[in-house]
Amino acid sequence: MSEESIVYVGRKPVMSYCLAVLSSLQGGGGRVALKARGRAISTAVDVAEVTRSRFMRDL
Repeated sequence: MSEESIVYVGRKPVMSYCLAVLSSLQGGGGRVALKARGRAISTAVDVAEVTRSRFMRDL
């Protein structure tokens, strides 16, 4: 069973979190959880959508 990686979303630009998600997935983890609080929740949603639409089109 694969272990879940966690990416904490804060004030950095969206693309830096996208790269963190992609590197976590390339590292052998099957799942990545994005965690955010407050205003950063919208950034976390953007990270998920950009990663899914631009970098992982097969999802």
